Amino acid sequence: MKKNWRLKGGLLGTMVMWLALMIVPPAFADNTVNLRVLVISTGDETQDLGLSYIKPVLDEIGVLYDVFNANTQDLTADMLASLNGVACSSLDAGCVGSYNGIILTISDLTPNFTPAEWDILHNYEKDFKVREAVLSGWPATYFDPNAPFGIYLDYGLVFSSSGASYNTQWSVPAVYQKEVLESVNLANPLPITDFAFAATPRNDAVGPRDGTIPIVTPLLKTTNGEALLSIVQYKLPNQTTPLREVMISTITHASFLIHSKVLAYEFINWATQGVFVGARRVYMSTHLDDLFLADDLWDTSLKASNPLQVYRLNSGDINNLVSKQTSFRTAHPTAGSAFQLDFPFNGSGAVVDPAAVTLVANLTEDLVAAVVANKNAFRYINHTFTHADMDNPPVPANAPCDYETFTTVAPIQAEITKNRTVWGLLGLPDQANNNKLLLTGNHSGLKDRKCTDDPLQHQNMANVQDDDVAFDQGGANPLLLKAAANTNVQYLASDSSQRGQNVEQYITQYDDGKPTDRIMLPRWPTNVFVNVINPDQLVDEYNYMFHDRFINAGQDPCTTPGAICTPRNYTEILVAEADNAVRHMLSFNKWPHFFHQTNAANYADGNTLIFDWLNAIFSAYERLFKLPVLNLPYWQIGDKTRQRLDTKTAIIQAKWNRSTNQVTLSANKAITLEMTGITGGGTYGGQFVRAVNVTTAPSAFTVNRGLTQ
Repeated sequence: MKKNWRLKGGLLGTMVMWLALMIVPPAFADNTVNLRVLVISTGDETQDLGLSYIKPVLDEIGVLYDVFNANTQDLTADMLASLNGVACSSLDAGCVGSYNGIILTISDLTPNFTPAEWDILHNYEKDFKVREAVLSGWPATYFDPNAPFGIYLDYGLVFSSSGASYNTQWSVPAVYQKEVLESVNLANPLPITDFAFAATPRNDAVGPRDGTIPIVTPLLKTTNGEALLSIVQYKLPNQTTPLREVMISTITHASFLIHSKVLAYEFINWATQGVFVGARRVYMSTHLDDLFLADDLWDTSLKASNPLQVYRLNSGDINNLVSKQTSFRTAHPTAGSAFQLDFPFNGSGAVVDPAAVTLVANLTEDLVAAVVANKNAFRYINHTFTHADMDNPPVPANAPCDYETFTTVAPIQAEITKNRTVWGLLGLPDQANNNKLLLTGNHSGLKDRKCTDDPLQHQNMANVQDDDVAFDQGGANPLLLKAAANTNVQYLASDSSQRGQNVEQYITQYDDGKPTDRIMLPRWPTNVFVNVINPDQLVDEYNYMFHDRFINAGQDPCTTPGAICTPRNYTEILVAEADNAVRHMLSFNKWPHFFHQTNAANYADGNTLIFDWLNAIFSAYERLFKLPVLNLPYWQIGDKTRQRLDTKTAIIQAKWNRSTNQVTLSANKAITLEMTGITGGGTYGGQFVRAVNVTTAPSAFTVNRGLTQ
């Protein structure tokens, strides 16, 4: 058990280091640090809200980091910098700092991070010029009751108020606008929707015992002028260069809060000084499944899908989509001129005779002709020839089953290859790259429904019955996986709402007969349902699914998980959907959102559900951010996911020599690595981002933090 207030390394050693670093050091012998972040927490992800908030962002971006649990571990100087197993300083030739950034999950790290440990941490930050970011906490000043006495922790702030929400205003000085919050839309206030402490900068002559004075610059204030997010520079009297720099937030953060999503990258970028392994980007792709087929529609009387009421897109819908897509690009500069809808298609609806041995495209049919005429306006994905079910056949073979199944590999392969044939017959673009991909009907074949149909066939629902066998429980159909492998499919689409399918992963649990494994590519579901073509249908089904059916069952929707307290109108539904989608985007996750061809219908005056959704999402996003949104084809998401998975299994060595202004990279195997803060790549959000090929032989790259663009 870690003991509170225990001095590490002896009092004398601590005092010598503390006193030595009160003086500005001479020129560095080795001004070099590893490109790795140290996250200091007060528990694991189940115990520390800050860790559960920042860790997924570090993972998604690809930042190298270690987690230090202040409640169970003792911080020692050699953890931060050592040479031949002994603690060292930047004045020692060959000494390399272990970290180029420090993130604290909470401001005081109570109860077990001692004053001596704070001294060790602060001394390291001063010695190697390493910044610190504090995610949240009480902006207090702390005094050491034991020798060497004095204030050891002081953020230069005085608590002034607290509340569960604040109206805010940005106050980023020009000197910092290239370094922090460059991508945030500072014209709009940041909505704080959870508990926060507000504080007032002291900016007096009082400071911690190392002789420095904390000078506070607020970046985000309440409308009363109180600080919520600040930069603190620790300077010696009569000196302009800070010995230490900290970004501190006194706002509660969690992964599900929009203000937390906005600020997460800022903590990482500040702590690392904009030089780190990995890259931050925002993505949005939208898939409209089932092109060329008809889908059943929601019947407001039956409160269910009615097979007697169906909808299939027509030429007018396609021409309208081309126009709406152009208008959307113009209305939303962050989407850019290259934004395209993706159509997973089923070729059986585009040929003269689906049962024929030799397929012939039905090029005169209304929808097919319109798609071919506008083929370059959209992107396409293989959704199998007939949208057939790919789940496991029943056991025993003669057992009853609610849907038809395949019992051999050959017909599943035919579903893949026939759709590729139709791709060629229609002359749809970029077939070679898209042959890497497969999306099965209803993502079937990745879990076993045990031959019992789910009565809630809506993409927003859990779609899990008591007897279902999930992907990670052995429920995938090995026949599907072998067919995919035999046809050189590299990537399989999955539904992120399903157990075991919400992780991008190599599919190693099943033997598909090939030496290389398929990769699972999740997609986000939405609450724009498969069986609706207009707002009236959507509102009726949405309120039935999330409110009315709970009332009908005698349940209180206000206390029932997954329900809403009161019904919503169309505008309110779009607001809720926008909130969910923006959270997804600000996770920096590449996963697409999926819809169905019905949602692209022109329901009135050129309006469509899909572009109502997209306009709502981008309007909400652009109130927060100026960052361009990348709209990648699914095959490219697959390629980038493969690169990401391969990188995660590599041992990477990354060092930043601040004297030569170079980063040196190597790994234990050949990988493609994304880097932020080096020259030679493009820019994104004002920062240089570059993909580099890394091998076992170290390669050097020049640092450019993008501060002078």
